[in-house]
This record gives sequence, C-alpha cells and structure tokens, in this order.
Amino acid sequence: MFKSRTKKPEAGNPYYNRIANGGYSGAIKGHPTDAGCDVLANCVGYAAGRFNEIIGKNKFVYFHHPPNAEDFYDLAISSGLHVGTTPMLGAIICWAKGKTHTSNDGAGHVAVVECINADGSIITSESGYGAKNPFWTTKRIKGNGNWGESSAYRFLGFIYNPAVSSSGSRVLRLGDTGEDVELMQARLHALGYLRKSEIDGDFGKITLGAVCAFQLQHGLVVDGVAGPATQAKLSG
Repeated sequence: MFKSRTKKPEAGNPYYNRIANGGYSGAIKGHPTDAGCDVLANCVGYAAGRFNEIIGKNKFVYFHHPPNAEDFYDLAISSGLHVGTTPMLGAIICWAKGKTHTSNDGAGHVAVVECINADGSIITSESGYGAKNPFWTTKRIKGNGNWGESSAYRFLGFIYNPAVSSSGSRVLRLGDTGEDVELMQARLHALGYLRKSEIDGDFGKITLGAVCAFQLQHGLVVDGVAGPATQAKLSG
C-alpha cells in the first residue's frame, strides 16, 4: 500500500545515499550536501531515490545514474516505464527548462506525487540543487497546465511508478479513457488478458471482457468494473 512521504528521509537511508556512502544511488552529491543523505540537496538525487524507495527492492531498479531533470521523461520511456499527463501516486512529475537535453539553458526540475486531493491539486515531495532546505513538500495546482512552476519551466508529464496501482485515483469502467485506463490495460496485457495492440487508453468492450475474465479467474465480483479490489489484485 502506498505510503506518502511528508518528512525528510532519515539519515543513512540507502535510497538517498551514494554507493560510496553505503547507499544504492549512483547520483552525484547534493549541494549543499546533507550529512545524512548525501544525494540531497538535488532534485534528481531525491526523485530517483524516492521512486526506487516506493518500488522497495532494496536496490535501484530505475534511474541508477539519474540524468538532468528534463531528461528523466525520455529516459523513462526508453526504460519501458509508462508516462502520461494525469497525476498518479508515486509518479515523478517532470519539467524542462529551455530545450530538453541541453543543460546550458537550464536542467529542469523533478518532484514526486505524494497525494492527490479531491479538488485535483497534488502534493509533491522534492529537493533542489543549491537549496538551503534539502527537502520540502508543495501543493501544486494544474492551472494553465504547468502545475505551479514558473513560465521558465515547461511541464513534460508524469512518470508512473510500476509498484503503485491506480486505485488511488478513479474507479475504471466501460467508456472511460485516459492514461490510467492505458496503465490498467498494460497490466492486463502483461498477465495475458490483452494483446499489446489493444493497449489504447480506451475502456471498450475488449477491455471489458479482459477485466471480467481476470475477475472470474481471481475470485472477484465479475462486474467489469475495475474498482479498488480489482486494481489491487492487478498490481499485486
């Protein structure tokens, strides 16, 4: 079950320390370097650590050597992670500053979604290179689509955490569309209930049949609705 982080990681937490300091991370040292978590202060060191901490494999599965913040999004895609524009718990939210993959005009920013509020706003946990405070949380509103960052930054999207189900968002049913539907379809495909070509973000009759078949074979109520119980089973 997803547990949000609202406080700075404890000293010695291996997800926020470099390998040379007994941790799991291949990130550079933060600046100013935190005594107990040496990849802080730095947004990429924090986001990579938090993403892998949520996965909980006692090692880094993704972003072992995190790039500049604005390069996270493309790296996630090339690593087979799902991305989209709808916030989900445990996802990394990414912004570019200037042109992506060009650090001389800015390196962008990344943060992690810890809470999705009923009004559509989100709470993120984050860090920043050169920041006096190595950790903070921010309430962010989509607004003009930039999720609270200044006009110098450009929202790229969310990188979804494979260890977190979409049960923290909406119940999915026939007729729904969106990234959360696509993510559910990807799970159904991985389990053999859908073809890869049927992952389209549209909860149609084919997806309905796949959900019903999954529910039947797993002892769930067969109603074709992907509520919390079905989504938890899918992600388990």
